Amino acid sequence: SPQPLDKWEGVLEAKKPGPKCLQRNVNTEKQETSGQEDCLFINVYTPYIRGHHQLAVMVFIHGGRWQDGQGSDYQPHHLLDKDVVLVTFNYRLGPLGFLSTGDDACPGNNGLKDQVAALRWVRDNIAAFGGNPNSVTIFGVSTGGASVHYHLLSPASQGLFHRAVSQSGTALCSWALAPNGSSTHLTERLANLLHCQSQPSSTLVSCLRKKNAVDITAADRADQEWSINTKTRFKPVIETGHDAFLPAHPVELVRNESVVPWMTGITSEEGESYRLWCVSECDQVKNKHLDTYDLSKLNSIADLDVIFEDAAPVAFSYDTSPRKNEVSKLIRKFYFGDKSISNDTLTSVVNMFTDGLFLRGADQAVSLHVARGAAPIFYYCFTYRGSISYSTLFSNATANY
Repeated sequence: SPQPLDKWEGVLEAKKPGPKCLQRNVNTEKQETSGQEDCLFINVYTPYIRGHHQLAVMVFIHGGRWQDGQGSDYQPHHLLDKDVVLVTFNYRLGPLGFLSTGDDACPGNNGLKDQVAALRWVRDNIAAFGGNPNSVTIFGVSTGGASVHYHLLSPASQGLFHRAVSQSGTALCSWALAPNGSSTHLTERLANLLHCQSQPSSTLVSCLRKKNAVDITAADRADQEWSINTKTRFKPVIETGHDAFLPAHPVELVRNESVVPWMTGITSEEGESYRLWCVSECDQVKNKHLDTYDLSKLNSIADLDVIFEDAAPVAFSYDTSPRKNEVSKLIRKFYFGDKSISNDTLTSVVNMFTDGLFLRGADQAVSLHVARGAAPIFYYCFTYRGSISYSTLFSNATANY
């Protein structure tokens, strides 16, 4: 877990943000590595400091598949139109943030523990920046939203905030928790790439600590297997031990009483980005099934029609189920009926990914929290289409998916 710095006296010139945490640029073909290992910086934006008058505090947790992004990507210009203090911060990403051996050698969730450390810093120091430590709202989007939900559930985060907003992501989304054993498997594969002995786990961790952090981050790219979520490899895990961030499955932790008001929701058609990633990875599926598919029939969105039974279980995280073929057929029937998956059924493709990757997790989480009835719950669906849309960014098209 991250440790607080010793008390330091002096003047820090804080005119620009600190470096981002080590990460791969998952949006480029080469996935170049950038950032620094020494990256745990907090950004505080305040409109003014007026004596004893304290402002409400908003703490934003950035998304990025727990693999990329930084706090300073999100600027204060609009939020500080209101009288609030805004805090953003970095946390460790990828293998450095979420690698786990499944035991005490490296239990995992370092990135989430970095977030807890940031929230403790806010509690202890935000008053000096004009903020009210007794009025803290945490909010985030995508994996940032799921992180917010994890803090609602984690015993390590209790008492550090007073309201929470999870936008397009909860701890119960299919992509938000590593399946049993998967993180240990990825950790051992990464260790082998870096010429580290994978067993016992203490030896593995000792070896990795001697490696360059840049090499560890880059090696994660070399080990990438095909998957709709190849960009979300190392994820939160259930831990053991007295200081575990996530001591049980989120479904179990939701049953514990929480008195923190929570807002969550989704954006309509946000499954579009996953539809694009899935299609872009069809080549990798082809390479794994050269004897299965007629390659002459694979092209763009039609690829998904051909590989659906292989892609859907991974996309929606039921690939270890003995009934995965049956489930895939039911999903296809529900969204497409007797039609093929093609450009004519794009809306159904987007709805499928939106429901499976966002709505399902939000719905389940809200239902469980409401059943507890201990705190107010607010549930929304954002449907406004502005002049700038992600569909325009992705495809330079104006189709309203």
